[in-house]
Amino acid sequence: MATMLREWSGIDRASSHSGRRTLATNLLHDQGEHLKTVQKVLGHKSAATTTIYQDVTEQEIKHVLKKAGKNYDN
Repeated sequence: MATMLREWSGIDRASSHSGRRTLATNLLHDQGEHLKTVQKVLGHKSAATTTIYQDVTEQEIKHVLKKAGKNYDN
């Protein structure tokens, strides 16, 4: 599986875990899916395991702060 993922992605260090991480991150951040939904997709017994994929990016922090600043200007 890891070999196929490396060939497909062109990333030398790609693994099945990095593919799962990408899927989870995309579902949570890009598509806005609920944590419990992603938990079931990944087959985690505990939602605590799934929360590791909820990392907040610098871009998301900047976006929220910029939005908050606009709200305070009104």
